[in-house]
Amino acid sequence: MTFLPIDADPAPDAVARLTIVPVLPDGTFAALVEGDGRVRLVTGDMRPGEDWLLEGTLRLPKEAAGFRRQRVHVVGIDADHLLVWVDGDVRPDLRPPAPAAELGVFAPEELSRRLAAQGDDDGARAVVQVAASRAGDTDEAYFADAMRLLAPAYLAATTAQGGSGFGGDADAWARRRGQIADAVPADGTFLDLGCANGLLMESVAAWTAARGLRVEPYGVDLSPELVELARRRLPHWADRLAVGNALDWTPADGRRFDVVHVLLDCVPRDRRRELVDHGRALVEPGGRLLVSHYIARGGTEPHVGVQLAAMGLAEPDGLAPERGGDVPMLAWYDRPDDGAAPAR
Repeated sequence: MTFLPIDADPAPDAVARLTIVPVLPDGTFAALVEGDGRVRLVTGDMRPGEDWLLEGTLRLPKEAAGFRRQRVHVVGIDADHLLVWVDGDVRPDLRPPAPAAELGVFAPEELSRRLAAQGDDDGARAVVQVAASRAGDTDEAYFADAMRLLAPAYLAATTAQGGSGFGGDADAWARRRGQIADAVPADGTFLDLGCANGLLMESVAAWTAARGLRVEPYGVDLSPELVELARRRLPHWADRLAVGNALDWTPADGRRFDVVHVLLDCVPRDRRRELVDHGRALVEPGGRLLVSHYIARGGTEPHVGVQLAAMGLAEPDGLAPERGGDVPMLAWYDRPDDGAAPAR
């Protein structure tokens, strides 16, 4: 079997089988380890009517090992058998109760070597192809992958929470995102960079109103379709919603905002420092920058405070877990009244 390189997605019904290489936040590769120590890649058949991109790449690694994917990138195809890698993290709460194999973590070279030593030359070659694809990854590919995976999934959701990329109900949404509103200190404007269907900006306005604050929300998203959905949902704020990239969007009138919210995984990992710097530049003197990073419960990725420190940024002025939680999901920096940036 040879996966021929491709640079465009096959049609939703053109894939009968998937081989998936999960990639953890630190760049290591995941594979399944059998009881006898043999290693195999995550591979499986599509179910009748299943969309390989929206459904198959989500189901297979989750069922096999409790891995939740966030990004999908195609690498190659052999007839109707597609090779992809997926970014994401382990989710112990999704792990099967009696898995057929354990999830092992490997450097790419080690995984390829293990597979070749077992006689699985096809698997070894697939890992080499995935490693080469990762090495050649670009910002353009990152944003294109996000547009083709997240926007359709959000648009197909049947709840407002699902249209904002969240799998729970309204109560769970309030628990998992309420810390953002809790960190808004006073009346003023609120900008959500990466607003999807506008639910967070809508929720922040409502949650802060319950504290007696008057917050005027604004939103920006990379997807024109999601911005249009947000405008339909929130027609009274339609003129406050814009299409743009969180890395470089600026309002046409040059305004700044009292509170700006950024989500780290809206941009490639090596551009996150730029995202924070850009978000801070959009904050009014005396305002506050909020930085969120939603990590999986029991996952491998460091919390937001550790990530900001690794970027060389100053210690945040505050950290907060989700409501009822204990792991920081939110950090904030207060911008001095003179407009000076926080120390680095």
